[in-house]
Amino acid sequence: MKKNLANYITLGNLLCGLLALQWLSLGDAQAPFYAFALMGLAAVLDFFDGFTARWLGADGEMGKQLDSLADLVSFGVVPGLIWRHYMLELGFCSSSGFCINQYVWMLIPLAAAWRLARFNVQSDQGPGFVGVPTPMMGLALAAWSLIPYALKLPSEVWIDGVLNNFIYGMLGMFNQFLVWLYMPLLAAFLMVGNTRMLAFKGKLGVWHYAFLGYSVLALLVLPFAAGPLLLLGYLICSVLANFAAKQSNSTT
Repeated sequence: MKKNLANYITLGNLLCGLLALQWLSLGDAQAPFYAFALMGLAAVLDFFDGFTARWLGADGEMGKQLDSLADLVSFGVVPGLIWRHYMLELGFCSSSGFCINQYVWMLIPLAAAWRLARFNVQSDQGPGFVGVPTPMMGLALAAWSLIPYALKLPSEVWIDGVLNNFIYGMLGMFNQFLVWLYMPLLAAFLMVGNTRMLAFKGKLGVWHYAFLGYSVLALLVLPFAAGPLLLLGYLICSVLANFAAKQSNSTT
């Protein structure tokens, strides 16, 4: 029981993903919102399964493989289908007949599967992640696709008139067909790329804390639009951290 506790938590992650898929299959207008909430819970469980495994000294190959399977469903398939839902809702994808736009969402779970498999076979993990982590990308894409929903909220939800105008001013960009068509391709490229990204394990550096501070600010000011902003901040801080590390190595 004790040695499998982390695996049970991982199964909770997978269960959240399966429940999200069930919601999305119902075609309810609120399904993407509930699916995103379940993804958030899955992310919490994804953090605690690794923490629990290290705490109990129960790291094992089964836990690693099970974690990857759960992440593929919760942060690969689910955000992909949320993306497809809004492609249909915004009229960018015909619900009948052949439409290539119906299939771009598949790039998200395909890239997630590749990245997770590569992570599992890497013998030297190094100081950070290689490519954007699947949970980070999945949550950012799902949050991005929820922005049209946020734009429909009453203005009283937002902090003040200036912020309200800014949010509604984003509507034009998020209704652009090419943004919705090519974003999964960009997401796939970032996940399978070889750029070192920040990993929040072990000793944290200045760029870790910079990203955390930026994240808190983004969530407080723009809660419904924070997904893509958090991803952008993560990319920038990771690139700057890599540059700082190279500069430090060149001077030693």
